[in-house]
Amino acid sequence: MACSYVFSDDKSFLQDLDYMLEQSDQCPSLLKSQSCSIQLYKQQSDCKSNVSCADLVDLERGGCILQTKIGPIQYGMPPETIKDCLNLGMEVPTFYIIPSKRFDKRLGISTAEFEFPAYFNFFCKKKQITLICTPDTEKAIRTVFQETLLGPIDHPDLALDFYHKFPKSAYPDFHKERSVFSKNPSNLDEKLTIDHLLKFCLFDENNTATITEGDITIKIVKDNNSFKILENGIYQKSIQDVFTFPSQYYEYIVTKPDDYRAESMKNIKSKRDAAKEQCPTPLLVKQLPEMTVEQKVENWVIGNQYQRGGEKKLSVVLWDQMGGHVESGSAIFQLDIDENKSFTPPDFGVTILGCSHGFDPKGSTSGYIFWVNGRGIMVDPPPFASYHMKQMGIPSILICAVIISHCHADHDAGTFHKILDDIRVEIITTRTIMNSFLRKYSAMSNIDIDSLRKLFIFRPAIIGIPLNIYGAYFNFFYAMHTIPSLGFSVKLENKSIYFSSDTFFDPDQLLVYKNQGILSQKRYEHLAFVEFKEDLILHEAGVPPIHTAQSVLGKLPNNIKNRLYLVHTAQKDLKKELGLKIAKTGIENTMILIPSNTNKHLTTIRRLDLLSTIDIFEHLTLKNVRWLLDSVTSEEFFPGQDVIKEGTAGDRFYIIESGLARVYSTQKGQEFERYYQVGDYFGESAVLSNEGRRGASVEAVTHLKVLILEKHDFWFIFGDGLGGQGPIIQKMKQLTAARRSKAVHCLFKNSILSELTPSQKTQLEMIMREHEIEKGTVLWKVGDKPEFAFIIKRGTFAFYDSPEQDLEELDSGAYVGELKAMIENTAISTSIRATRKATIFKISKKDLISFANKHPGIYMILIDTKYVE
Repeated sequence: MACSYVFSDDKSFLQDLDYMLEQSDQCPSLLKSQSCSIQLYKQQSDCKSNVSCADLVDLERGGCILQTKIGPIQYGMPPETIKDCLNLGMEVPTFYIIPSKRFDKRLGISTAEFEFPAYFNFFCKKKQITLICTPDTEKAIRTVFQETLLGPIDHPDLALDFYHKFPKSAYPDFHKERSVFSKNPSNLDEKLTIDHLLKFCLFDENNTATITEGDITIKIVKDNNSFKILENGIYQKSIQDVFTFPSQYYEYIVTKPDDYRAESMKNIKSKRDAAKEQCPTPLLVKQLPEMTVEQKVENWVIGNQYQRGGEKKLSVVLWDQMGGHVESGSAIFQLDIDENKSFTPPDFGVTILGCSHGFDPKGSTSGYIFWVNGRGIMVDPPPFASYHMKQMGIPSILICAVIISHCHADHDAGTFHKILDDIRVEIITTRTIMNSFLRKYSAMSNIDIDSLRKLFIFRPAIIGIPLNIYGAYFNFFYAMHTIPSLGFSVKLENKSIYFSSDTFFDPDQLLVYKNQGILSQKRYEHLAFVEFKEDLILHEAGVPPIHTAQSVLGKLPNNIKNRLYLVHTAQKDLKKELGLKIAKTGIENTMILIPSNTNKHLTTIRRLDLLSTIDIFEHLTLKNVRWLLDSVTSEEFFPGQDVIKEGTAGDRFYIIESGLARVYSTQKGQEFERYYQVGDYFGESAVLSNEGRRGASVEAVTHLKVLILEKHDFWFIFGDGLGGQGPIIQKMKQLTAARRSKAVHCLFKNSILSELTPSQKTQLEMIMREHEIEKGTVLWKVGDKPEFAFIIKRGTFAFYDSPEQDLEELDSGAYVGELKAMIENTAISTSIRATRKATIFKISKKDLISFANKHPGIYMILIDTKYVE
């Protein structure tokens, strides 16, 4: 099952759903109960669970459930929230309190993802859900559900999605196609509406929402920071109106500089691991092994872990050119790869992040990384996919784009998490889907559409002509689904992959729809006559007509099924007797069509791609770039091997091309330890200094590849013929000065800035300039135009003559500034002065705006704040 909806045979739908949700004896038959009231201990009580009324149950993904005599009431609705209830053996609630903050801007994740609770209750339990919220929230939710349940109201610019030579007779008529799905399953002659699935219980002028069922009346009283629950006038519980996701999604432990100096990284790591164990989260994929293969290998490979002699290895087995597995006894090429090596992206392949659907409590919703010439394109990222990538050591810099197939929550919920992850990312989809996405997330986040557009780079997908994206050719098409859904095939050299997206593929039934006038002849031909010539086919499967039935795919010839992997399908749903198989999740199961570095002619292009993403090189001229590529050399280091040693003479500048490096100092009073990965650089201080002594040591943690510039080349390329006054040299000098001033220690003291990536911290250090401030100095006052923000190194500051004047004094590590006023060029709303002699790092208005615009996550946090401690 997956996104939603309506089926011509309600009984068969329930049978399929029964099969999908079956968990030993914890979920009684849907056909028998028509309610799926899951009971953990099957106690016969009004609350239908092992917890008594007025008890709160915390959910793994965030939020909580209060048991009442009318049933469970849930506060907060993170993505995949129904899976928490199913895994706990609890009844999926029908009553939900919407948090005041419906969207976590820090993570880019909704706290009110009501789609799947609504789908589950309506299609499984034949019930509406009741959303307890304000009138403004109801309006926003109706806007969101219009896009996800019913699809865009109109498609006035549909022609812009297609190449001008694409026949208009082959355009989809979304309104007609939607008529197949948008029917009330209880009355197929009635159109499905939002009100079939949702009821709203609104807070009145007294901030009270009232629900009455029989002789039970529940009142929810909202104040500034909590919801008080009363049952027949008797107080039950208060729920804090502060929704938080599991702590490790924000950060393991915020480590302050003093802790950094006093404790070894080993101790800090053990603390972080302990924190993770206390609050576990479902992982998408496992730790990364290396997936490189010798050059002579031309076929694609699949990796599987196995155990030998107590040591984990990765077995990589080749497949033949026709897509069939090499049979036992045939000559196969098998590599044993140490699991602790770093991941090297293939030239062409795909990693499955999640392979299941929104109702499967044991599996993650579908999501993918398509690897093209070593760069990653996420397709439909699951929630927190970026977090899990970092957990596994995949640098953000490798994931350069996201393809949105459609706007259902089990396909787009992780998109903004990626958008806010690091630097601005490309979003690839059609204009129709992009406009729907913007309307949906603007309503969800309460951020206007124009502001959302600025957070990413939109790259339109055009249907009807191959698009070259990072060296591979993508052919996009509209699938047949409840809302506009984008599939594609992609080809690199002589290899290709097909991705169906969520679609209904059944040639016989599609012919019926054509004869009914729902599909045009050309549209029918495009949907029904799929050739499946690609080397690898990823096809979704589920309950028709929302999805493709496994029985249809099971009829395909064996030479196609050998190359076909089901996605969007739970393991327990697989019908093995049809000769089908489900794609395996995890980096260790990456399906590789072209191994990494197979084409040596791409080395220069790869390096250019890497250098173009590094902040200091963004303004290089073409002539500079040519000199850079001519001058750069490469070198490899193995785990534990020293790259440079502290205190030694240095005349080289290093950029990490792949792998992980440890940068540390053992100098008394200056001890520190940081980890650098792809795109990070080091060695600039010694290259810039006349003394040329290394201020820190660097060792390889994994197999490490670095690009190297000799000192004379560094000055020639970045000096711009200006006697060392070029902008990159000046940035490097500022970085060196900031590091001498221990600017990074201030960042580690800040709850938000401490979580920046090493690259982001480096960029921020470059724009931090140290200043001494006398006691009593006023830095700005209400009505001034903002010219800078600052971070406190030492000393204290206090607001005055402004609403913030009652706050405690701000001290070391605090950031103070009004980014919104800077961007809008409006007057500042606070007054602040030094209450002691102080040292600060100033960040100019121009530099801060530039930094925030490059990093959407920082922008989203700072745009609405005046200070961050």
